[in-house]
Amino acid sequence: MSGLASGRRIRAVWSIVFWIAVGVGSYVLGVQSALGQQAEASVLDAARFTTDPPAPLNLVSIPTVGIALLVIGLVALGVHGIRRALGLLVVSAAALVASQLLKLQLLPRPELFELDAPNTFPSGHMTVFTVLVAAIVWAVPTSARALVAVAGAALLAAVGWQLLAYGWHRPSDVLGAIALGVVAFAVATLIKPATSRSTPALYRTVRAGFGMLGWILVAGSLALAAFAAAQSNQDLLLDAGQFGIIGASVLAARSLLVLSTGPR
Repeated sequence: MSGLASGRRIRAVWSIVFWIAVGVGSYVLGVQSALGQQAEASVLDAARFTTDPPAPLNLVSIPTVGIALLVIGLVALGVHGIRRALGLLVVSAAALVASQLLKLQLLPRPELFELDAPNTFPSGHMTVFTVLVAAIVWAVPTSARALVAVAGAALLAAVGWQLLAYGWHRPSDVLGAIALGVVAFAVATLIKPATSRSTPALYRTVRAGFGMLGWILVAGSLALAAFAAAQSNQDLLLDAGQFGIIGASVLAARSLLVLSTGPR
């Protein structure tokens, strides 16, 4: 068991390094850079802003998040016991609090050009959904985790797409939130690795598929962003941001699945 735990801790360290790099890179390039701020302002300009978006984005509120975490905690309690349930609730709450502290207190947004807007890094809404997806992946029986991760990837992709399409957030905000949620659970895995020896159904297929699809979408979004910038096309720049967020969502779901199960 010690060798298995050691392997899972190594995987957790790699996830922490990778997603911290994503989060820091998003902040430096999107928030602290004049060019990044201008590019993200173009994305916002192309969005169709609304204060009344459809589900799942409109489902977020303090009561609904509390109820969702309570239900997930009860699932974890029934499947894995009290330690797993409490652990999931503590990690989830810590990530949500950290998101607000980072956005409101610790990560200022300098006004580098006249069209700048107040700081929204990282996105609180995306943090909520990332944390909920991570928690449910850990809460369900091991055999079901790969399928739950697929549903979680679809949910994260839909929310990320909405946040950009409706002008609620910039791409860097969403990427930072995804990174924060994954890092929180990766740190928890580093401290207390998963102990299950079983493999989820379709684990290898889903893991490989997530990896290929995620990186294809990320690469495609970067190419589209470069083309959009050369053409000064705001609509294409928005599309590039959305494809990039979908790719990041798929890669995040992959990380959460692997962290919850361990290397195979």
